Amino acid sequence: MSARDDAVKALESDDWSSAQVERAPRRASTVFSVRLPTELADWLAGEADHRHVTPSTVLRDLVAAAARAAHSDSTVTLRLSDLHRAIDALAHPAA
Repeated sequence: MSARDDAVKALESDDWSSAQVERAPRRASTVFSVRLPTELADWLAGEADHRHVTPSTVLRDLVAAAARAAHSDSTVTLRLSDLHRAIDALAHPAA
């Protein structure tokens, strides 16, 4: 028997009478392949284990958060001296 025959036989042996039909259209998705340095791959795997999800879920969450942040970002104009004062205030908070 071929693998196809085995698969057909397995499908025929199941009772599909109570199956639920999904009528809502599925959203399309795109696959991206990315190479990560070992340190990032280890962090990603650890974060996924910690959350009890897959690494893909962690990556989707991170990309979605970055997209939300970029979408809500706005451009401001300020004097360079004001920027320096703000950085100094953050770097050396008053006691």
